[in-house]
Amino acid sequence: MNEIPSSSWGLSRMKMMKRLMYLAPLLLVGCVFYDRPIGWIPARDPLTPERIVEMKRAGRSDSEIRRVLDFHGLAYKVNADDLIAIKAAGAGDALLTAIATAPVKKPEEAKPIYEQSRQSHVDPGFWAVPLGFAVGVGFGYAWGPYWGHCHW
Repeated sequence: MNEIPSSSWGLSRMKMMKRLMYLAPLLLVGCVFYDRPIGWIPARDPLTPERIVEMKRAGRSDSEIRRVLDFHGLAYKVNADDLIAIKAAGAGDALLTAIATAPVKKPEEAKPIYEQSRQSHVDPGFWAVPLGFAVGVGFGYAWGPYWGHCHW
């Protein structure tokens, strides 16, 4: 009574459905979002007295060295001999005072800065239950008792 016609059109339709089911995971690959940094916080490489002397001999101004010193800090506290060597390289009194009072900082790697997500208020697991249900029903229908017998 309710026989399913076995025409070539019905078989090609079944093959098409199978092929579409194999392609479904490939379509989902396009739904992956990657967070790319919008900028970087530079690495912190603390200065040594020898490096400050090199910077001064290379012609860098006291204000330039001061800006670098404020961000990077010192690798270790300088002593009187280090200050004398920096003074001999041509550093001014203001830079010497800044070096003597500069904090010792640890080296740090560069850090990425990510844009704040526009959907930060949505829990990542929000779509897990509805999506899981939809996929389960879809696969159940596709490979269940109606496999290959779609009546659309």
